[in-house]
Amino acid sequence: MTVIGAVAGTTDGVHARYEVSATARYKCVRCLEDWSEPLTTSGAHHFSRTPDEDGYAIVDGEADVGKAATDELSLAIPATPLCRPDCKGLCPICGTDLNSDPCDGHGEDSDSPFSVLKDLFDS
Repeated sequence: MTVIGAVAGTTDGVHARYEVSATARYKCVRCLEDWSEPLTTSGAHHFSRTPDEDGYAIVDGEADVGKAATDELSLAIPATPLCRPDCKGLCPICGTDLNSDPCDGHGEDSDSPFSVLKDLFDS
């Protein structure tokens, strides 16, 4: 993780503005493919002698910008990472990766308890 920024003194503490970057490892929520790519975000935080709602404060004359930057980077990670926007995912029957090997289907699933609902949507 790399943090670059500036810290300025204020009347009641310090104000930090920073850019944080790291290599993030992801797993696609559709096809389960792993990949890594750079992730960069920016943030700003005011530190004072009394802890704020996140627990950040000036302790022993130091403001730990690293913890705030780590939190900011964590918030920049997508909640549902996709390896690509048009990811087709996995076949729900056999688990084949539909991006690399199109599945020809598995015929009628008449043993499924939901098969009676299929006719409901065909009309």
